[in-house]
Amino acid sequence: MTRVEPPDDELDHARALADGEPAAVRLFERTHRPVVRRALSRALGKWRPEAPVEPEDLVQDFVGFLFEDGGRRLRTFAGRSSFTGWLYTVALRYFQRRLARERHDRRGDEAHLGRLPARRHDPEQRAQQAQTDARVRAVVAELPPSDQLLVRLFFVEGLNASEVAEALGKGKSAVRMRKMRLLERLREQLEEEAP
Repeated sequence: MTRVEPPDDELDHARALADGEPAAVRLFERTHRPVVRRALSRALGKWRPEAPVEPEDLVQDFVGFLFEDGGRRLRTFAGRSSFTGWLYTVALRYFQRRLARERHDRRGDEAHLGRLPARRHDPEQRAQQAQTDARVRAVVAELPPSDQLLVRLFFVEGLNASEVAEALGKGKSAVRMRKMRLLERLREQLEEEAP
């Protein structure tokens, strides 16, 4: 069996995968399918499905999702982050949505009757929160793509430094340092823009 080395250009690799080129698919199976399994493990830990699941079936469903429609989703990889980081994020979102949907489907509408009513804020509080949210989104949108990915992994997906380091193929201490610098930068920019 010939050894397949990772391509220099991850964008080319994603396109080759989308086209179903055998060497790219073999590389995906060897190096990227474990990334998908880590994303599933993270999603299972967060969503804790009530019914037993077959992890490999879910992994295979995600791989099918990636390759359907002629690899349309693979073609959305734009090279602004590492392919591994992009794949982990896409897989994590896929599994979280799927597990959340299955949980909702099993419980049905009756299960939601026992929930406490949502806290009602007065209109002024809602308006202030909306302004704050808009400011944060605007500041994040100005960040470089690699920092935007960090924001998503840490603060949207809720990963810890070890998980982010693993997803991005970086050292934990380097990721922690980037997170600290990123938070400081965000804080400074938000303070500058405060009314």
